[in-house]
Amino acid sequence: MTARRYAILAAWLTVPAIVFATQVHVGYRMRGLPSRFPGWLSIQLAHSEIWAIAGPFVWRLGRRWPFSAPQRRASAIRHALAAPAVATAVLAVYIALYHALIRIPALAPWFIGLDRSVTSTITFFFITDFHIQLLIYASIVAVSHAVYTTEMLRAQERESLRLSAELTGARLTALRMQLQPHFLFNTLHTIGSLVLQRENDRALGILAELGELLRSTLAHRDTDLTPLRDEIAYLRRYLKIEEARFGDRLRVEWHIDGGTEDALIPPFILQPFVENAFRHGISRRTDESLLSIASAPDDGCIRITVFNEGPPLPDGFDAGAGRGYGLKNAIERLRARVPAGDVEVVNAPGGVRATLRVPAWPATDARLLG
Repeated sequence: MTARRYAILAAWLTVPAIVFATQVHVGYRMRGLPSRFPGWLSIQLAHSEIWAIAGPFVWRLGRRWPFSAPQRRASAIRHALAAPAVATAVLAVYIALYHALIRIPALAPWFIGLDRSVTSTITFFFITDFHIQLLIYASIVAVSHAVYTTEMLRAQERESLRLSAELTGARLTALRMQLQPHFLFNTLHTIGSLVLQRENDRALGILAELGELLRSTLAHRDTDLTPLRDEIAYLRRYLKIEEARFGDRLRVEWHIDGGTEDALIPPFILQPFVENAFRHGISRRTDESLLSIASAPDDGCIRITVFNEGPPLPDGFDAGAGRGYGLKNAIERLRARVPAGDVEVVNAPGGVRATLRVPAWPATDARLLG
């Protein structure tokens, strides 16, 4: 402990010294006995300042011998032995200071009527004060243990948060790795279909777009959050592939609010919803079908919608309970963050609408708590 902390502790211990000195002085006066307040105050200050030195030592003993498994029993035995030893040492110094004070000639008027016998004062102090010293020792150890326990709990909480963040980060990475083969499979299926139909030029065009997609995927493979504008650019490339496949049967509309383009979202989060729109909606129609992608501010968040014309959802549809990876992974990736995002997939007039509600995640946000 530094000299400054010792000084602060000594100053604080002056308060109980004043209180106890006042009690004794008033008690003597009420019984008609001679009493001088300065004398009692100096004696009580001597006792308090002894604990200003002994207290930090007992505090260190409390930290060295904590009442925590697996050393709880051993610590209890050590403290049971140390407490009487410290109490005896404190009282020994206290008695020595007491006799030194009352024998100072200049201070003699302060100690009129006080016992000057060494033997009798030793007996008196050990009978009346020994248990008090034990209680002071126990109180310091108890506070030390409470502080130690609090520090350990906070350290465990910080470690738990760190491990939780690492676990969720690993989970999000795994989800992205599941998603990438998923979209690649669908794209290769489209190319294979065109080759079987001997539409080689269109197949080559799609391969070129696929190359761009793969480059973009590799560029963002370690990215936790990406601006919405980059995700839209990625989707435009993807939809060029689908437009080559569906031709005049597909009409794409974009309604992207300029104020949302800088919003950060998990990379590749929109593609599963677009894929789902093709698989379960547009691909089941023979006439022209609309695919609409829009974004807009929404009470501090952004709202992204993907609408497709097509058959309605069955009763009791749950986007997170399907057998495929796409929607489930996208929903898990949004809900794994803090604050969590949300997804709603519902029937809309003429088709199905998926709505993503994305909170304002800062670029430096690393709180990926599951």
